Amino acid sequence: MTAEALLDSNVLVAAIEEDHEHHQPSQALLNDHPDNFFAVAAHSFAETYVVLTNPAMRAPYRWPAKETWNAIEEIAGVTRLVGLSHGASLEIVRAFAADGKVGPLLYDRLIGEAAARNSIARIITWNVRHMRRLFPDLIVTDPASFAAQP
Repeated sequence: MTAEALLDSNVLVAAIEEDHEHHQPSQALLNDHPDNFFAVAAHSFAETYVVLTNPAMRAPYRWPAKETWNAIEEIAGVTRLVGLSHGASLEIVRAFAADGKVGPLLYDRLIGEAAARNSIARIITWNVRHMRRLFPDLIVTDPASFAAQP
């Protein structure tokens, strides 16, 4: 069974953190669809954990480890986990570096590749512009726009 869409890490962070500006539409997205309707790339849970627990981040992103894990585990329980092979992950990083690209855009590349390589044609993100630029052949939308579709 293929998931309908892959959720970006920033959607997970917004769904968990009540003070996030995009909390309501992100949380509603998860609540309004059946279990396993959405997929999450395996490394997105790690990225979500880092964002929520990083002591260098400004409040409210300073969650304790146990609370963060519990919130992530709830989302993991209602989504489908997808990933990349070890070789594919390394190849994506190699190609990113060979193209002279740097920075956190690599996380978007890995997320999009997880969608493409798992036959998921849609990515839901709050970073639509970056994802569309990286993956012009995939459907990229934000949670509010996705929810507004019939």
